[in-house]
Amino acid sequence: MRFYRTYIEGFDEALDGGIPEGHIVLLSGPPGTMKSSVAYNILWRNAVDEGASGVYVTLEQGKTSLEFQMTRMGLDPAKAGEGVRIQDLSRIRRGVEEMRGTARFGAPAEKPWLDVLKAHIEDIRQTTPFDLLVLDSLPVLEIIAGLRERRITLFHFFGWLKSLNATSFVVSETVPDLSSVNDEDFLADGVIHLTMERVGDIDVYRRIRCLKMRGVDHSANIFTLEVKDGRFRATQVI
Repeated sequence: MRFYRTYIEGFDEALDGGIPEGHIVLLSGPPGTMKSSVAYNILWRNAVDEGASGVYVTLEQGKTSLEFQMTRMGLDPAKAGEGVRIQDLSRIRRGVEEMRGTARFGAPAEKPWLDVLKAHIEDIRQTTPFDLLVLDSLPVLEIIAGLRERRITLFHFFGWLKSLNATSFVVSETVPDLSSVNDEDFLADGVIHLTMERVGDIDVYRRIRCLKMRGVDHSANIFTLEVKDGRFRATQVI
């Protein structure tokens, strides 16, 4: 089985080499913890260094904004070429009320946005197959789709992701809490938590931890996440 590296120095060693091909991995954490950057880094590095093909689907941040952010971090999209394709579906979020429209007699219309997204990704896969997929983010998708039966819908959606035969990363804006577990935590093959921790009076550190990774003898330790010149590094918390 092929393993995909996260290209986070020190963290891949904690993952016993990387993430198994075909896994669905949840990247969860509060805002500012670099979830999107970590996800893009995985696609970009695997494209540039390994020749893998990736698709980054953004439902929130625009393509121009994302490319500017990644370039500033040292991950120039131009260097990856067609190895990383950004699909900007953020317009769905911005115009969700207008695009949903209104059914006859003034009743809210039910637009199958989840089906629209799935069809779009399936079309991409048919024309140009990909190895890696990022969906950013799950909470925005829930808002757009207007999920009513969350558990059942997520169960089928994760099953559909698995059927793509790609390694998928789902970004989720959640606050990791080991005392509570969400439905997606059970459905995903892997869960990587990113947090921010205050140390002392003024210092704040980003942390990363692999909570779950099926089929991998991984470390559950907490690491400090750092990035410099486009290179991510995880160091053991002392």
